[in-house]
Amino acid sequence: MSDNEVIIRLTAVLLLLAFLVYKHVERARERAAFQRQFQREGEVINVAPLRPRLEALRRDYSHAAHAHARGIPVREGLVAAARRKLSQLPFFRKQPVHPEGEHHAA
Repeated sequence: MSDNEVIIRLTAVLLLLAFLVYKHVERARERAAFQRQFQREGEVINVAPLRPRLEALRRDYSHAAHAHARGIPVREGLVAAARRKLSQLPFFRKQPVHPEGEHHAA
């Protein structure tokens, strides 16, 4: 092996190693940033903008619950979509009808 080949191979190994170290450091920074999102020690949450909505919910919960409930047409649509998907499965397709007297050997 010539000196040039050795230099090229060592350069390739060093570039790969540098890339791997870079990726490792990048992932460590991302993990640290993600963990910092959930460390909220000493911070106060301002709930004043939510107070009117909470009071309305406490006064008339059933109205708020019905406002977000799905109606029957939505459920019927979901059932129809499920029926269409199931009908496309090979198990639920119609089997050929054999005339009487002919028996299909399994």
